[in-house]
Parts: sequence; structure tokens; C-alpha cells
Amino acid sequence: MRDKYLYFGLAAAGTETFNDQADQTLELTTGFVNPIPVGVNYLANGGAKVEVTAHSSGTVAASQQWGSGYGTVTAGDVVDITRGCTIHATSAVITMKTVAQDPVYGFTIDTDTTGNNDNIVVTQLKPYESADGFVYNSKYLRGVHYETATTTELHFQGKTGDVGATHDVDTITVTHGSAKFKEFANELTDVIADDNKVSGMVVVRDDMRDINLSVQNASEIASVAQTATAS
Repeated sequence: MRDKYLYFGLAAAGTETFNDQADQTLELTTGFVNPIPVGVNYLANGGAKVEVTAHSSGTVAASQQWGSGYGTVTAGDVVDITRGCTIHATSAVITMKTVAQDPVYGFTIDTDTTGNNDNIVVTQLKPYESADGFVYNSKYLRGVHYETATTTELHFQGKTGDVGATHDVDTITVTHGSAKFKEFANELTDVIADDNKVSGMVVVRDDMRDINLSVQNASEIASVAQTATAS
């Protein structure tokens, strides 16, 4: 096997919807795992996105204000306003800059808060909690095991510090389409064995961003899970 790094993202994206917003702040609470994400650069580094659905009734669309960077916004459009947002370094409170504060990427909520500022959604894009994702070097892949018609096990030598201690074998269970073991095995070995197929880290499956090993995704990968056991 070639020396490739294989990434498995195990966590579904955290998400939180804010309705009837009365001001320009969004406080992440129940929609994200505890602890909530922190760090002033969490948004800037692509950790999450903030989207707003433009409203349509009465004068609502006119009273929502959009920065020039969003072009012409019409009712029903879903607009990513992340570039006009900041996040507090420790409290995870997101502040949406107004158009007055940021004429290009700002967004000003409707001053009539009754139903007119619904559907402001914050969605996680990157893992930040332990065990949200795992990376294994392909040279430590010890076996590919057909488990059921819809699941295949990848057995890796235990990660650093595991061997001889608690965990000798790390297992990634891949859930895929029925009777798609051959397709999955082909996709995996293609990227490991052929340097022309991919460079850098290989995303085998990322549940959070719904990214699969290959564009064609012939194996119909649906999700991944990890377990570590003694051999």
C-alpha cells in the first residue's frame, strides 16, 4: 500500500435555527455539541456558515437590508452571510454586521421581528470535538473485511500509543449501498495505489459535509463509524 493519509469524518453537522431575531446576535446553544465551538477565527477558518432566507410578505423584503456583495436578493433566496459575521472568542455568540457597519457583506435584520427574521441558520462545516474525525496512514491498513451487504470494515493498526496497551486494532465501519463491497474496495485501492488519482489527504467519507471518496461514488457511501478494540 502507498503512503496516503485517509480521513474519516464521523460526526453529523451541528445546526441551529434562529427565528424572530430581535437583534444582530446569534447565541449557539442546543444545536451544537457541548462544548460549543470557540475561537475568534472559527468562522473565518470555515468552521461554520451563517445563512439567511430572504422573506416575501408585505414590505419585509424591503426592510431586510443586504450588502452590495450579495447582488440582487429576492424573496426566498438563501444567502450565505458568513463573511459579514464575527464570533466571540469564548462565548460563541455570533454577531451579524449591519449594512452600515459593512456595506459589502453586512446584513441588517427587519426591525419588525414578528416572523420576519425567521430561518437564520448556522451550520457546522468542520469538526472541533474529540472523535469527530480520524486520519489513518494507508500503510497501517491491515485488512478490508466484508461484514454485511451494506457494511465493510477497514482494520488499521492501532494509532500511536495504542499498540500493546488498550487498543491494538482500530476499525472503521463504512456503510454503503447494498452489494457495493466491490465498488468500495475498488475506489479505495485506486486512490491508495495510484499517485495520479489524488495528492495529499484523501477524504474517504465526511458525514459532516457529505463528501465521498470519489465523485462518481459508485459504492454509494452513506456514513462511517470508528471502534477501537484489543486484538
